[in-house]
Amino acid sequence: MGMLKNFFNKSINENTYPFGTKECGKFLKEVYKESIDETLILKDDIYATLEQYDEIVDNISRLEFKKTYIEHFLQNEMKEYETAFCKERKITWKTINKNSLDSKKLKLDNPDLANKYLKTNKVRVFKVF
Repeated sequence: MGMLKNFFNKSINENTYPFGTKECGKFLKEVYKESIDETLILKDDIYATLEQYDEIVDNISRLEFKKTYIEHFLQNEMKEYETAFCKERKITWKTINKNSLDSKKLKLDNPDLANKYLKTNKVRVFKVF
C-alpha cells in the first residue's frame, strides 16, 4: 500500500519510470488526468518521433490483418469442430455462452432504473492524426 501511495504522490518532475512501461503510463494518466483546453506547439525535432509512430502503427495494422487472415483460414479448415491439431500445436474454437446486460433496452424500458445505475468515467483519449 505504501508503494502505491508514494506512486501517486509524486510530481511529474519525479517521474523515474521509463517510457513504455505500465508504471509510466499509470503515472502520466494520474498526474495529467485533467486537461487544459489550449493548444501546445511542440518542437520540430519531435516530428521524427511522430513519423516513427506512424510507421509502427502501419506495421501493427498490417500484422493484425495477417493475423486475422490466418485465423479465418484456420477457422475455415476447422469448420464446426471445436478442437484441431497440427503436429504438436493445438487449436480450439469453442462456443461459449456469455450473458450481458442489454443497456439500450433497459434505457428504453426503464430509464429511471438505468440512470440509477449509470456510472460515468472520465478518461483522456490519446490520438495522433
